[in-house]
Amino acid sequence: MYLGITTQNYSKMKKLLIALVLPICFACTTADDGETPIPAMIQGEESSAFSCINSQADNAPQLDSAKKWIVGKWQLKGIISMVPNPEVPNYQIEFKEDGGVFITLAGESVFTDAYSLIEENVNDFRNIKLITDNLMDIGNENNIAKGSVRVCEKELMLDQGIAFDAPGYLFRKIE
Repeated sequence: MYLGITTQNYSKMKKLLIALVLPICFACTTADDGETPIPAMIQGEESSAFSCINSQADNAPQLDSAKKWIVGKWQLKGIISMVPNPEVPNYQIEFKEDGGVFITLAGESVFTDAYSLIEENVNDFRNIKLITDNLMDIGNENNIAKGSVRVCEKELMLDQGIAFDAPGYLFRKIE
């Protein structure tokens, strides 16, 4: 059976097919901008790995030392909670010397405010608290910059009430 396909017609059909398929192939590819996406979750650490913070359980640092040590960029490395998880959200908090606090989650800014460290004495127990201007910002789940503070040069704990099943956040200084 002869279909009328000659070498010349075959060549034209081949060129037509390539002309139709090739643009579709290029349209399906994505441009690689060279950036690796920032993960939303990272591997956490055990709370026992924070030896300096653990030594402050009953002995908070002096307020002046805490104000000096808290300045810098911190990476969340652990959460003390009712349901432990080996992975933690990829939060970073940056405390500026001028009193600004900036929180990012997976590289995206999620909270910005002003902060203060204050000292409280309750029943002969000295405690350092971190407060922000939007302390009553209950609807913003990303405002983790509040609570009692334990801080060393390279470790930070923000305790939002672990004695009452609220979380405690453990950080390591990265800058």
